[in-house]
Amino acid sequence: MPGQVPSITATPDPHSSEEVRHLMQQRLALLGLVTLSLSSVYFGVAVTAELALDGVDSVLTHLRSPQRFLNLGGAAVSLLVWLLARRGTRSPRQLLMIDASGTVAAVVPYTLMAVLGQVGQGGVFLTALTAMLVLQTRALMVPSDARRTFGISVVAGALSVAIGSAVYATHPENMGDQDLVHLTLNLIMWMAVIVTVSTLASWILFGLRTQISEARRLGQYILSEKIGEGGMGVVYRARHALLRRPTAVKLLAPDRAGAAAVTRFEREVQLTASLQHPNTVTIYDYGRTPDGVFYYVMEYLDGGDLETVVRADGPLPPARVVHLLAQVASGLAEAHEIGLIHRDIKPANILVAGDGPVADLAKLVDFGLVRETGAVTDPGLTQANAVMGTPLYMAPESIADPRGIDARADLYALGAVGYFLLTGEPVFEGRTVVEICAKHLHEAPVPPSERRGGPVPEMLEEILLRCLAKDPADRPESALALRELLDAAQEEVGAWSVAQARAWWEEHGEAVRRAQRGEEPVSGWAPTLAVDFVGR
Repeated sequence: MPGQVPSITATPDPHSSEEVRHLMQQRLALLGLVTLSLSSVYFGVAVTAELALDGVDSVLTHLRSPQRFLNLGGAAVSLLVWLLARRGTRSPRQLLMIDASGTVAAVVPYTLMAVLGQVGQGGVFLTALTAMLVLQTRALMVPSDARRTFGISVVAGALSVAIGSAVYATHPENMGDQDLVHLTLNLIMWMAVIVTVSTLASWILFGLRTQISEARRLGQYILSEKIGEGGMGVVYRARHALLRRPTAVKLLAPDRAGAAAVTRFEREVQLTASLQHPNTVTIYDYGRTPDGVFYYVMEYLDGGDLETVVRADGPLPPARVVHLLAQVASGLAEAHEIGLIHRDIKPANILVAGDGPVADLAKLVDFGLVRETGAVTDPGLTQANAVMGTPLYMAPESIADPRGIDARADLYALGAVGYFLLTGEPVFEGRTVVEICAKHLHEAPVPPSERRGGPVPEMLEEILLRCLAKDPADRPESALALRELLDAAQEEVGAWSVAQARAWWEEHGEAVRRAQRGEEPVSGWAPTLAVDFVGR
């Protein structure tokens, strides 16, 4: 993760950014709710205790007492803070006013409760306790620097002292055996301690919030949870600090940050950014952090990859398989036309959006193993004698002659993806990588209809088996030709509609998103590997 970078919370003033304003409003609403709950609990405990000890008549009498009305007054202040902050979009000025006025106003009823309910030093201690609860709760929950907390605490503390002194001056019976001067000095002493502690709490907590924000920030992007890991890096969900646009940020993993890895990572983003097809992920930005971590920012799709989709609900309907494969073939066609071979087509590298105007919008991602056809291979970037890719979806020629592959290797891998979507199982499985590779080289695939355990549209099965042909010459001649075959197959299998897609995502979308975030395990094994067969 990046280290020393600018923080959006360099000041707690909600004018500083939309991010801080939004956080401030959330925390004020939470503050109102918490203090309202505390007031309600106190009221409920007091009434229950009176009922148990003195009976119903005593409870009814005390419900009409000034202390109970003041308790309800404090709860009303908290309720108002909660209602003002929980709905709509409050301006920065409004938030600052709610924060300051709500905190100061809350002190008034609780101070009156304390000095009217207890005599002498007991009233002083209870006043200090209630003021501490109000000011400390605010310091813990509301983003605020020490200077602002100090100002609000001083005003609230001075008001509490003034109210307490005024009550003692007008109600001498509440002073007990103490005089006004000593009670006032005690109030001032306690308030000074409370103001100091609250200010220190804000200073420490605000500093921690700033450090956490710095650790989660890349330029204008704020990182949140990890959502994936590819062959070259780790992917996090993020949002733009000002635009609040959801994005995905890919970081070069620290354990892969050698010079060759950084060069390959930069090459990946440059190649991906050169692709404009709607079925290829869009790159928004890229760069390095001040401490040298390379990253790039891409569009975020609220859905999951195809492996997660299949694991969530089993094999897909043929119409959906055709719909998804046709989109990926279109994206590949653009890459192939400009001389790029993906070399790592697999379900985990195809993202599907759960929302949007297009039913199951598919996007091809992770171009970390892209090779340019006809280009001189840089030995620092590609191991000439190494098999690069994912064994479960690897074309035979990628294993036998990695240097001699062309775009039809991607078509083999896409056929293997379609096989997995249709059957829920990879074309070949084995106990070791070598065993899987041997099957790709020598074994004919079992027809999808036999693996699926049910009928498969004849034309779709024929297309998949053509893509899985051992000889590249027997496969469709291009991704565009494959797209045309899939379009023709759609007449046999039927269209996958927007209504069908939305119904599926309504039922299974949350499970897919949880699995994508790593909150639930997803079975399956499809890592990207580089195997040096010559060295073996």
